Amino acid sequence: MVKRLHLSSGAYALSFLLLLSFVVSCTKEKIHTDPTDEPKTPPSDLAERFLYGSNMGAYQGWSDEQLAELLMGNTAKGIAGVGVNSLRPAMYDHFVQQWGYDIRLNAFETYQQLGGTDHTVFLNGPTDAHREQASYCNGVRSQTFANLYEPIWSSAGKVNDNNYYASYVYNVVKTYGPYVKYWEVWNEPDYTNNWEATQTWAQTDPNPCDLPNFAAPIQSYVRMLRITYEIVKHLDGDGLVCVGGLGYPSFLEAILRNTDNPNGGSVSADYPKKGGEWFDCLSYHVYPMYYLGSNHNSDAAATALVNHKNAFQAVLDNYSYDGTTNPKKAFIITESNIPRKSIDGYIGGDVVQRNFLIKAAVQAQKAGISALYIYGPAESRPLAQANDPYQAMGFYQNITSGPYHATITSGGIAWRTVSGLLRTRQYDPAATAMLQLPGHIDGAAFYGADDESYVYVLWAKTSEASETASAQYSFPASLKMTTATQFDWDNQQTRVTSTLALTGSPVFIKP
Repeated sequence: MVKRLHLSSGAYALSFLLLLSFVVSCTKEKIHTDPTDEPKTPPSDLAERFLYGSNMGAYQGWSDEQLAELLMGNTAKGIAGVGVNSLRPAMYDHFVQQWGYDIRLNAFETYQQLGGTDHTVFLNGPTDAHREQASYCNGVRSQTFANLYEPIWSSAGKVNDNNYYASYVYNVVKTYGPYVKYWEVWNEPDYTNNWEATQTWAQTDPNPCDLPNFAAPIQSYVRMLRITYEIVKHLDGDGLVCVGGLGYPSFLEAILRNTDNPNGGSVSADYPKKGGEWFDCLSYHVYPMYYLGSNHNSDAAATALVNHKNAFQAVLDNYSYDGTTNPKKAFIITESNIPRKSIDGYIGGDVVQRNFLIKAAVQAQKAGISALYIYGPAESRPLAQANDPYQAMGFYQNITSGPYHATITSGGIAWRTVSGLLRTRQYDPAATAMLQLPGHIDGAAFYGADDESYVYVLWAKTSEASETASAQYSFPASLKMTTATQFDWDNQQTRVTSTLALTGSPVFIKP
């Protein structure tokens, strides 16, 4: 679920640290290789470029543009940032109805100037006048839009203004389409306080009573997907429509078996397609702390992200979205993190968080996930006072004053390092296989077309509730490597030989 950042009301001023330089100057020793082995053309099986994202937040005294500088950096102002290159803001109906659809145009232009690209926007939040009056659960008013079943178009290419959701989506996409790649339909429509109910959704449609974020039938959600899909494809052929921040594969099952027909989701002439036809991309949320048991380590946490993806893909496969019968869906993770402090018995700590963030970025790319948006920009309470795990998540410590007073966390430094070294590179599965990694070591190879070189990320796997691990690794003789430059999690550089002493903290090996 979306967790709002609560600002501290303390009167004291937080001391701040803005790291002003990402690169630590050091003489680099190149890996020695046979020149005949250097790639002449890019490998053919590279993954797409990955997005190192962040959710947005609201901070007293900070504009969206200033927060973006803190996340993406601004060299003109000496702000290093944390390596973010894509953002996930909301664009609520109630917000744009009050302030106008172009209220954030300057902000998105700033994001672009700072290097941001392919942003994700979630579509949500009707004004009271646009909100559905119906109650599908014991007098609880629906959270979604009225007039969903009005025609989407009044004439060819002209949206029907009486369909409030269609009109809202049309105007948002028309205004911000040049900056946005992923359009999320709602945020966590399957959020529930009744976990047991999720175990029935694969066979029985969710009860609106169990969906406090949506409070409407699943067919209404499929209807919103259809409306969004038709409009996005009309206005922006490159935009992707995503189911919004799902948590449960069983809810995806309900989407896939239903049409938008309010009469039980059945197929008819007016409702010919089921839910899977109306989205390109699956956005999901995963907070690993809920899935680890006592296995509190960064490898298990990063693996949880991939396990969730695989569970969703299994459902898609059952409906033939497998890349053979029908195209596969893209995947993005739009909320994830672990806390910088262990609270209520959950995983947490400075070292485990920073290790997780690097490993999560690597494992996501190995699993074919296109983007990872971290929650969130800053911790919502001073760490000593945090009593909820979500309060101890962020790239920066608790922000209590205006721009640009903020203290970066180790996790923020780690995200900046992995993004800084890999953001222009693509995961190469064939080169990763050539590393011949043993079972107690993990990592990946990333290819850079700009300089036709590789960066290798390697670490010793952690286990149980410890980040302490060690392993010796030598590059295969076929790679003809002798010495290299090693970058640690904080971008510190050292000269290493082809035999590496690995720990539970990932290192980057670069020619």
